[in-house]
Amino acid sequence: MPCVDLKKIWNDDLKFTYFFVTNVCFLISGFASLVVGIWLYSSKNNFVELTPSSYSALSAAGLCVFTGVTICIIVGVGYLGVSWGNKPLVYSYIAFIFLLIIVHGVARITGFLHKEEARENLRKNMFDNINTSIVVTKIGRELKLLVTWNHLQRELECCGVNNYTDWYYSVHWPSSKYTPDSCCNPIHFNGNSTMENCGKLPDDRSVLFQEGCFPKFADWLYHHIILVNWVTSILFVIEVILFILSLAVLRVLKSTKDTSRRPHRREREPDVSSERIRLNSMDRIGDARLDNDTVLEEDGSINSR
Repeated sequence: MPCVDLKKIWNDDLKFTYFFVTNVCFLISGFASLVVGIWLYSSKNNFVELTPSSYSALSAAGLCVFTGVTICIIVGVGYLGVSWGNKPLVYSYIAFIFLLIIVHGVARITGFLHKEEARENLRKNMFDNINTSIVVTKIGRELKLLVTWNHLQRELECCGVNNYTDWYYSVHWPSSKYTPDSCCNPIHFNGNSTMENCGKLPDDRSVLFQEGCFPKFADWLYHHIILVNWVTSILFVIEVILFILSLAVLRVLKSTKDTSRRPHRREREPDVSSERIRLNSMDRIGDARLDNDTVLEEDGSINSR
């Protein structure tokens, strides 16, 4: 079995490459989360008044938008920190990544463990809303829940929470067994007949939607939750990989900085100029001796003493 050379796939240069490539994937995932959040907020909040605040399309949209914006900022911090070799920025990047890992991990585990509890809370909240005529938002706006119920029942072709009897003796008609006109099934009415006050017919209940709205409404909401769960799961995996890569890159930056601070000991080269001066001085001494000990004869020959 051939051995894998780790130095070829896990050296200092490749660590930086892996880090930047994974950050690009992380940034793309952040943009995708932002788009999903905006889409949920703009087109999937038709029945938000009937849902608990912690279990609505708007809460899922808020989580996606917050995650997308945060990721864009974090990727910028990480890119600048590694490119400039700025360790405080890299430390901040690692802290943000660790925080996102905790948030997405807790959100994923909580959604999995409390799935049935959330369904029962939704059912109870829908029963409460049937017997509530008006709700006041945090900004003081009054909303008529019957209008939202009418839209829900026509859209999902259902009536009440479990069935149409949930509307009997409600606050809208406390002494009668009436249902809203939105509970009437259009297939029982031809072009000439009207659906006005069809929910107040005392005898014929076959014209009403027989299925309650809770199963369909819960499935409608779970489509949003499943989408958010997929987004958070993908982001969680990328964040764990980035956390490991960022620690490896930080270690490389530390070792590089320590190496640059370490003094370089170079062998002392001989001083050529001083050696030349020394040799030249000896030459002059030799020349002086030659001048003193040498006599020039009359015939031009040199005679040493």
